[in-house]
Amino acid sequence: PKQLYGCPPPLFNLLLVLLTHLLNTTPKTGLVPKALEYARVCELLVPHKDVFRKHVVGLVLRYIQALNEAMTPTVKAKLMPSIYALLDMCSEFETKQINSMIDVPSKALFAPVFQSYQKYYQ
Repeated sequence: PKQLYGCPPPLFNLLLVLLTHLLNTTPKTGLVPKALEYARVCELLVPHKDVFRKHVVGLVLRYIQALNEAMTPTVKAKLMPSIYALLDMCSEFETKQINSMIDVPSKALFAPVFQSYQKYYQ
C-alpha cells in the first residue's frame, strides 16, 4: 500500500463503489466471497492508518446510510469485519466527525455497531 500513499482519493472512491456494490449484493449472487475480499483489503490498510484515516469517514458514512435503508442482517453480518477494520483506522477526531455528520436516528442504528467494535475488536 505504500505505493498508494500518493493517491488516496481514487483508492477510497473505488472502495466506496465496492462497498455500495456489496450493499446491493445478495447471498445468491456471491456476497460471502466478495465481503471476505473487501474485509481483507480494509485490513491491509490498517497498518497505514496514519495516511488513510481521514478518507475512511466517507466509507463509514455510506455504511451508516445503508443501515438507515434497512440493510439485511446477512449483509450486515458479512460486512462487520470490514467496518471494524475501518473503525480501527479512525482516531478520536474521525469518530467525532462521523458522529457530528449523522442524524439522531442514524446514531441510534450505529451505536450498537460501534459498541460491538469497542467490545470485541478494539
